Amino acid sequence: MNTFLIDYHEIKTPRKGFSGLFNDYTGDSERRESLAERFFHFDYRKENDYYRHLNTLSTRRFRRNELAEILVRQNRQFGTGEQQLASIEKIRSARCMLVVTGQQPGLFTGPLYTVYKALTAVTVAERYKDMFPEYDFLPLFWIEGEDHDFEESANTMIFDRGAIRRFVLEPWRKLPEQMVNRTAMGPGIVDIVGDFASTLQESEHRESIVSMLAEAYHPESTLELAFARTMAYLFRNYPLVFLSPGDPEFKKLGREVLHRELETSPSTSHAVIAQSSALESMGYQVQAKPRAVNLFYLNQLDQRMKIEQPSSEAFVIVPENRSYSRHQILELCDDHPERFGPNVVLRPVLQDHVLPVFASVAGPGEISYLAQLRKVYEQFGLRMPFIIPRGSFTLVEPAIRRIMDKVLQKTGRLAFSRKQIYHAAFNDLSILMKNAVTGAENHDFDALFEQTETKIREQLAALAPSLVKLDPTLEQVLAGSSQQISRVIAGIREKTNRAGRRKHNELLAQMEKTSAGLFPENLPQERVINCFYYLNKYGENLIDTLAAMLRAHATESHIILEL
Repeated sequence: MNTFLIDYHEIKTPRKGFSGLFNDYTGDSERRESLAERFFHFDYRKENDYYRHLNTLSTRRFRRNELAEILVRQNRQFGTGEQQLASIEKIRSARCMLVVTGQQPGLFTGPLYTVYKALTAVTVAERYKDMFPEYDFLPLFWIEGEDHDFEESANTMIFDRGAIRRFVLEPWRKLPEQMVNRTAMGPGIVDIVGDFASTLQESEHRESIVSMLAEAYHPESTLELAFARTMAYLFRNYPLVFLSPGDPEFKKLGREVLHRELETSPSTSHAVIAQSSALESMGYQVQAKPRAVNLFYLNQLDQRMKIEQPSSEAFVIVPENRSYSRHQILELCDDHPERFGPNVVLRPVLQDHVLPVFASVAGPGEISYLAQLRKVYEQFGLRMPFIIPRGSFTLVEPAIRRIMDKVLQKTGRLAFSRKQIYHAAFNDLSILMKNAVTGAENHDFDALFEQTETKIREQLAALAPSLVKLDPTLEQVLAGSSQQISRVIAGIREKTNRAGRRKHNELLAQMEKTSAGLFPENLPQERVINCFYYLNKYGENLIDTLAAMLRAHATESHIILEL
């Protein structure tokens, strides 16, 4: 398997690539130094920061025993193995840290980057264990099941005979704003599993995949539970554990953060705005929009309600229009912390308050909004963990690889390597397609036909004096032959042009196929295609291959892997 690396700032296909902030964070410019220093507490590129952070975490008090019990109980339900369950016991020690990543539940795990996040957490934890053998580092996947967007979670896509096939699970008996972790999938999931299975091509791996999915995704299960069981199956040979933060017992561990947000609102919002202004002054676009109260109220029907603050001492649950004084809502939070959940601004703070997080593995968009939160962490008396970019891949199947080889031949640039072809494709695929077609054209054909016809005419003209002297009637024969030769050459030229156009159309069609494989729906492959399309064709060993790539390469570059 060939591997090629592309720096993120070089990626312009598709949709103009990644944000300037992410490009700088993963790059080597002077702006990177300023960005890390002003907007994050620790820089994973600085050795001294590791010792500072270890000291910070090892001296903080966490409710480790209660946390371990929650994790053991949940992971038994998720189907993680005995080895993973045993590793959870390490968290009871102050010398155990976590490498955390997460995502909302997705149908059949959702897009590829969910798997890439989990693998990055695993390999980063291994790296830290090698660096600090006296400590333990446990990779943990935070399942954001309190998200209310069922439609976003309950769909996935795979390639199907050159096209994209989308699978969408329609909500069943779902109330508006009801959380994903409380919504049963219903009978429609049976047909979705069947359709998904029928779309997977025949392979030696198909039967086991379909059997596992049918067992996890059944009508009585929630999308969160099915997602957790599927991920636990995929990572059964890795020390990854899972956490559902909607657990009432877990909410008790985060009560202090929930209480403080209500007690001090809207100060969190002010902290985000101040940090966002500093980002904008450096030319970056901000992503997260804070609210006066960065919590949701979770009602008895498991619906996620906004909390408005019409005045300094008044709170309103909308759209239910239930009003509370600050004292009343604080009392409600203390008695029932499970009735409150963080929004995108407060979620990382809650996570890092409850968990001994040494590093957080985040995607490009997440890193952009985490840069807005430094002052929020400080407001809650915390320091941000190391923020590590997740691994990012484009998987190139053999058919696509062969097309890229053909493009390489047609570019007309003999010194052009396959690595340069990929760089060109990720910089601007349309230009690469144009160059490939231009290189495939032979502009000498027209000149060659002209030269050939001229030479024949010249040769016939040279014969004319001798032939006419022999027989004057041959002059007319020569004139007719000359016209016939012109018609023959014109016919050959037209057939040649048609063949050239047909060849170019074939090449363009193949390039379109390449584009669809690398950038389906004009998006990064990892944000669209489901992992089981590849696992079904190439086997679960592909996960081990991806892990090996992450061990060998930093996640500050995009990895192109030819299968």
